[in-house]
Amino acid sequence: MRPSFVKYWIISLVALVVSLNATASDGNRVRVGLAWQPSAAARERVILSIEAAGGEAVILPQLRPAGFDYDSTALCAKYVDEMGVLRQEYADIIKRETYHGTQADESLAGVQAVVFLGGGDISSTLFAEPQPWHGIADDSPANATRDVSEYLTMAYCLDHDIPVLGLCRGMQMLGVVSGASLIQDLGKFFDEMGKNYHFLHRMQRDAEGKRYYTPHDVAVIDHSSLLYAITGTDTIHDVPSWHHQVVGDVTGTPLRVTGITSTDGVDIIEAIERTDKHFALGVQFHPEEAVKQHIKGQQGASRFMPLDEAVAYFAALIAHGQYGRQFIPGQAYWLSDTTVYNKTAEECYGFFAVLGRAEQGSLDGAAAELSLLLNLFERRHPDQTDVPIQEVAKWATECGWFAHAPRHWEKTPDPEYVAVAKSVLAGNRVLPSDVVEHDCMEDLAYIETNGVKYSPYQRDKYISGVTVCYQATVHEHNGRKFGFRKPSHWVFYGFPAERSDPFGSLCDEGCGHENSTTQDDIIR
Repeated sequence: MRPSFVKYWIISLVALVVSLNATASDGNRVRVGLAWQPSAAARERVILSIEAAGGEAVILPQLRPAGFDYDSTALCAKYVDEMGVLRQEYADIIKRETYHGTQADESLAGVQAVVFLGGGDISSTLFAEPQPWHGIADDSPANATRDVSEYLTMAYCLDHDIPVLGLCRGMQMLGVVSGASLIQDLGKFFDEMGKNYHFLHRMQRDAEGKRYYTPHDVAVIDHSSLLYAITGTDTIHDVPSWHHQVVGDVTGTPLRVTGITSTDGVDIIEAIERTDKHFALGVQFHPEEAVKQHIKGQQGASRFMPLDEAVAYFAALIAHGQYGRQFIPGQAYWLSDTTVYNKTAEECYGFFAVLGRAEQGSLDGAAAELSLLLNLFERRHPDQTDVPIQEVAKWATECGWFAHAPRHWEKTPDPEYVAVAKSVLAGNRVLPSDVVEHDCMEDLAYIETNGVKYSPYQRDKYISGVTVCYQATVHEHNGRKFGFRKPSHWVFYGFPAERSDPFGSLCDEGCGHENSTTQDDIIR
């Protein structure tokens, strides 16, 4: 049975999809790029999935390395061998130069996330440790033209921390660019070990020589992973599968394995993630095929995962793309290999996730809350660099930021808020660095806009950069105490979410303490 918090995650996901779809008419949908490849049928499935999740699908242009020659859209013959594999001398150039000298900046401008699609084999010359071609004529040869464009696109996305989702071959490309090895043919791999492959990962050809997707289960082996945040389960049932290659080993790379399938006692990697990026996920299966079959009402749809579970992968990608649209780079905090303050990095992420939600109650608000906290930490500790997140968590617990902060260590965080916390702590802020003070409306005595006093609850009277917010002295409101012994005032910056506290910036360093307010000043 799924953990109880998954119900909240699914509800939140549905709400997110509704919210994103609601913005479609004003052009604010997240733009999700499809890495260039020539198959219209493969694109259709992914476009349906992106649109079902509320995003806008954009087909990316082909990336071409500087100095390479093309015949229309295809690499000229000198770059490929008789099987379509990229020749080693040119593969070495691609791996060394990557996207530098290409039109990548222009091609990916305005794209907030990218999907890498399924398809044929990747040229084995592009592997970190090149291998000869597998030699199985029955399987599709490589497409060097597509390999080059996708390798460059993936490298650009990873270097610029653009959220990526790799599907089947797309997961393999994530692995190749990240330095992982690939198993070129599962059938041969199992034969060499004396094991039975069972054709679990793709069906045998039928009498007409056709293959079809086959369903199987995937074990989620890491509860701190994106995969678990998306699925909320230890077992993903009935994923559509069709592949004969797979990521083999991630040792020495920034990848971690988060999903596997056991076949005749052999673990096959089904999901990988980049630990140094806020969203770089690869799955060896095809949720987009399940989306297509369910949406089109095809006869075999019932064999595969439900529609909402399949769409969830794309909704999660879009959610991260949505945050990325507004992020302002800041200082990143690193994960200590050992515990500091007797807390692991994952415990710290959970603490910040709960804190952000408790303070604001929305994903956007949590991102702003944590951005504000980190801005203040850096103001208070200007000489500290290369700080582990455990040290920041220690400070947040003890500095009085939130009266009940220590209690948050004991609470279970929601996965979507953990994703926000990880992204903000990785340096992705949603507030300028000079915004270091804010308060809830109950803490304010009044606001002043163009010299006129208003109640702090009159949201329509707040004007960014104009309105001054005055904190109140300690007082009771609805039976609770609010306010400060030494009130201050600050210039209003903005509301991070529809229902949230006002955020602002200090008028000047340490200003406002002489402007103490009394109970009589409080306008309710």
